[in-house]
Amino acid sequence: MRRLALALALILGSAPAFAQAVTQHLFFEAVPAGAPPGASYDARQRLTERARTELLPTILDAAGLDGTGAVTDLRMGGYRLQTNPSLHMTLRLEDAPADRLAGAIAWSLEQESVLVADFDSADGATGYALVRFPAGSLTPDRAQRFFLAAAAEQDGLGGGYTAFGDTLLFLNLRNGDGTPYSGLPDEAFTESLQRAAAAFPGAVLAATGRADARLVLQPPRPDSPALAPLRPRHAGLVSEILTSEPVR
Repeated sequence: MRRLALALALILGSAPAFAQAVTQHLFFEAVPAGAPPGASYDARQRLTERARTELLPTILDAAGLDGTGAVTDLRMGGYRLQTNPSLHMTLRLEDAPADRLAGAIAWSLEQESVLVADFDSADGATGYALVRFPAGSLTPDRAQRFFLAAAAEQDGLGGGYTAFGDTLLFLNLRNGDGTPYSGLPDEAFTESLQRAAAAFPGAVLAATGRADARLVLQPPRPDSPALAPLRPRHAGLVSEILTSEPVR
């Protein structure tokens, strides 16, 4: 278990267990559900990068947080059978302000939810699994093909994933009463992923573990007036970058 924790720490950059603050990982997209379906991956990535540089600093300020303490990386992520560019923010916060920030991001970027996770939690209730590919081989297309293959193996695996280099992270997320959204207990979740990996060239189930993870849903309204202009600014970026591109 210690070796697993160290391996995940190398991938996720999590804080040492003895640190007083908790390293929170926020996973989210900038491509809204209603975005034009024909936009290329490159266009969706441009939108995501612009949201990172032009909107996230204001969201952090509105939440009363020091943006210099946050690191936001561009990654691949899958949600409901579609792979998109996604963002992974790490910063040190307690759970309550982390969830408020997640809600602010979800509202501003028109996302159903934002995933918040603590991989250093000693009593995490959410199982996870890491699927690894050969170095340098994981492209958006290959990640999407594995995502679809995993969902074909078991419907419950089609909820989502996040890529870290050549490794895909799958979390068996729970709802408010502790029931997995996948409909699978952690053991069956992992076994299904293992079968999917065994049937997919180059993929291997590399590790499993537990985390404290939850989905923070988009609130009905922003909790800070400073957030009000951000949704129309985001919608403007979507229109500028995605709707102007020819459908493919």
